[in-house]
Amino acid sequence: MATTQMSATKHATLSSMHAIFEGLQNHLAKELCNLPSTAPAHLCNALVESHRKLSDYFFKVDQLPYPIWASQKSL
Repeated sequence: MATTQMSATKHATLSSMHAIFEGLQNHLAKELCNLPSTAPAHLCNALVESHRKLSDYFFKVDQLPYPIWASQKSL
């Protein structure tokens, strides 16, 4: 789904990238919570590492001087 979303536009914007990464990170967190206790350790580790990698990207985006107000959800 993320690939489809990013491919749908000719020019990815910071706000769209941020929203897609947030969706991926939320999905990974949900899937991690839903894994049975019998899930293989390498699967759990891969999902945790993927979640961590997205956190690294969020940190880098947060350091940019550009606002990402367009990606913020309405309250």
